[in-house]
Amino acid sequence: MEFPNTPFDDSHISEEREMKKETIITDATTYIRELQTNVNNLSEQLLAMEATHKEELETRNEEIIDKWGIEPEVQVAQIGTTNKLWIKIVCQKKRGGFTELMEAMNVFGFDLNDTSVTTSKGALLVTSSVEVVCGGITEANQIREMSLTIILGI
Repeated sequence: MEFPNTPFDDSHISEEREMKKETIITDATTYIRELQTNVNNLSEQLLAMEATHKEELETRNEEIIDKWGIEPEVQVAQIGTTNKLWIKIVCQKKRGGFTELMEAMNVFGFDLNDTSVTTSKGALLVTSSVEVVCGGITEANQIREMSLTIILGI
């Protein structure tokens, strides 16, 4: 038997061996396509489950809040004679709700100093010491009404 001149020369492989290579490659390609189909199907199922879970969680949170009688609430108090305020907000815990609330505080012209966030039984409690920056609203009743409008819209 004669050995090939280069390490990559496969001229010595018989036709029967070539057929096996082609079959293996074809089978591997088919298997990979089946796996890709399974991945796509499972991804779709997972997305559907996540959407359903989110809806169930929000529904359950609403039921818990109704059961415990938790009502949306905003309290605002001025600290001394400065531009500092203490704010307490109670609302329903929803995905993205805290972010919306913080964005609204920024629009009001608030600089949040000490903020505490607590969640329990489907409710969100935010307490914060805020400083009103240039052009921000400083009247406590006006801030309370605007904050209440925002949390009811979340």
